[in-house]
Amino acid sequence: SCPYYRLVGMSVLDAGPQGADLRLSVSPEHAQAYGTAHGGVIAGLLDAAMGLAIAGAIPADEGCATVEMKLNFMRPVFPGVLDARGQVLHMGRRLVVANAVATDGEGKVVAACQGTFSRFVQEATQ
Repeated sequence: SCPYYRLVGMSVLDAGPQGADLRLSVSPEHAQAYGTAHGGVIAGLLDAAMGLAIAGAIPADEGCATVEMKLNFMRPVFPGVLDARGQVLHMGRRLVVANAVATDGEGKVVAACQGTFSRFVQEATQ
């Protein structure tokens, strides 16, 4: 489990070669000045969904890191359930392109993004 996920309250519903599903219970602590979820919280959820989708599709000794991400916010996000689905679009030897969509508790799309990730071999920890 990732410490960042615990910090912001994300949970992994499913992750594997076909993609990743995450959930965040948006609370008042995630809000910006207008009472809706801060864009960084939504971006973090979508980034995690893409990263986990990639992790499920690469060898176990590899990791990935976000190189760039383009994000569209379509609706404000209020406290409640926020789900994200990440998928791999293109798997290269060094770079991976993925996308993710976030939906609110009513199933409405609130944000969508596409990102490029770098693949790397993880160093053994001591």
